[in-house]
Amino acid sequence: MSTFFDFVEFLGPARPFSEEGKLSGKLVLNIKTLTPLFISSGYEDRDGKVLFRCFERFGSTPVIPGSSLKGVLRTISQAVSYSCVEVDRKIKKDLPFQSFECSCIVCSTFGKMGRKSKVRVEDQKLVQGQTEIIRIPVQMSPNVNARNIYYKNGKLRGIKFYRHGDYRLIKKAKIPVEAVKEGAVFEGELFFEDLHQKQLELLCYSLGLDNSFQLKIGNNKSGFFGSCKVEVKKAILNGKAFSPEEYARNYGKGDRKIENNKNKLSQILDFRNMVKSL
Repeated sequence: MSTFFDFVEFLGPARPFSEEGKLSGKLVLNIKTLTPLFISSGYEDRDGKVLFRCFERFGSTPVIPGSSLKGVLRTISQAVSYSCVEVDRKIKKDLPFQSFECSCIVCSTFGKMGRKSKVRVEDQKLVQGQTEIIRIPVQMSPNVNARNIYYKNGKLRGIKFYRHGDYRLIKKAKIPVEAVKEGAVFEGELFFEDLHQKQLELLCYSLGLDNSFQLKIGNNKSGFFGSCKVEVKKAILNGKAFSPEEYARNYGKGDRKIENNKNKLSQILDFRNMVKSL
């Protein structure tokens, strides 16, 4: 597959998840940038003669919006669980399985239209580090019509993930953006309510807390931006401290297909496997 990305094949079809849980609490997250991070605010500013795209902020403080982080966690969870997947209606028929309205473990955990999420992610605020103007390539939308890339045996291949790498390898960088430099630290809280043990294991795994992979967050993932390592400063479960890392390590144990997808995800997203040359 491409130097820049690979696919984790769908586990599907989605399985209903109706198990009730009473696990509630919060995680205080510490997110360290391993490569520059850019999340567009939609605004532009000027530095001398250079017009650049601004980083998302709350007041004057750069933030990773809770919705952005939650979206990343949902996608990772879909890749390693028997869950529904979100694709354009035009290509839904090309899924290797039928996808109906469901109550899979991902929808039951992160919510969907008409169903409340059991996970609430706060904005993660920059507490250490600085921004700088870096040029990135022109951003292109994925072209699913490239069947040799996105299809296998006439069906959609799976969920696409971009690899980690050195952004300085990218030669055709033209667009100036305000990026948070590598080595910066964001902090914020994540709350969960009435989760079953399997859901909490999946949530902790999707944060990369088993240390088998690191997240990719924000814009310009294809240009090796957004590599982040998540650690937990404080973890509370039903009023007591607990080890979310242990929950992450336990996710999917004994299920060969889940284990295979976890291994594939690690091959793509383990920062130790980062791209060092093109």
